[in-house]
Amino acid sequence: MNETTPSPPNYREASAADFPVLVEMYTKLNEHFYRLGYRLPHPPDVGQVWLESFQRTLGRFSNVYVAELEGRLVGFMLCRVKRVPAYMGGALVGELSDMWIEAEARRMGIGDRLSRLALDWLRAQGMHSVEIQVLKDNEASWKLYDRMGFQLEFRVGRLLWDEYIDEPQG
Repeated sequence: MNETTPSPPNYREASAADFPVLVEMYTKLNEHFYRLGYRLPHPPDVGQVWLESFQRTLGRFSNVYVAELEGRLVGFMLCRVKRVPAYMGGALVGELSDMWIEAEARRMGIGDRLSRLALDWLRAQGMHSVEIQVLKDNEASWKLYDRMGFQLEFRVGRLLWDEYIDEPQG
């Protein structure tokens, strides 16, 4: 028998050559959001719109880390720098913004490693702290971040107008 051990994942910062694949992956992530209960409008060409939201700030106020298996991208993590309003302390905080791992590459520790690369970069930028937003039914992501020490701080709800109850009940 001649079994070969699969190569370990390779991790690196994304380059412009990765952008077309990242756009495709983000489109899959966005579809996953809707399956988990995301309720905002679905913009056309969402992957390209996503890329354009941070492309000009790469390396300064944002960064994307990618994971490769045998030369093929199988995951990414976007992190960003932002300032909270002055009435909330005005601090610069990091944000782990978006992460996608292809199905065949899950349960290999890739999400953990990508998240930690992003956290290391945000720490090096001098961020006060790091925020995440996880959809309420995304238990796998919450478990990952809980293991890293993230603590629940806010709850965010969304009211769609056709669900508004304008008369008090009872």
